[in-house]
Amino acid sequence: MPLLQGVPVGPELLIIFIVTGIFLIPALVVTALIYRDAKERNSSHTLAWALGAFFGGIIVWILYFVVRDEVGTGSRSASNGT
Repeated sequence: MPLLQGVPVGPELLIIFIVTGIFLIPALVVTALIYRDAKERNSSHTLAWALGAFFGGIIVWILYFVVRDEVGTGSRSASNGT
């Protein structure tokens, strides 16, 4: 049975799925939040911010929240009419 050596089965596969979920789920959630916020602010680079947030990780997340007031042409309060 040399074909089965080194193939994760059982607990190893579960650990791989859990670790992947621990890193993937928060990245997807933050990416969705950044995309929504950039879209509400009428940013012309909404998709770029979302892709950067997903692939760039925490550095892009911090960068977006630092510069998000300058990201779009309109602010969130101006788009709500208040």
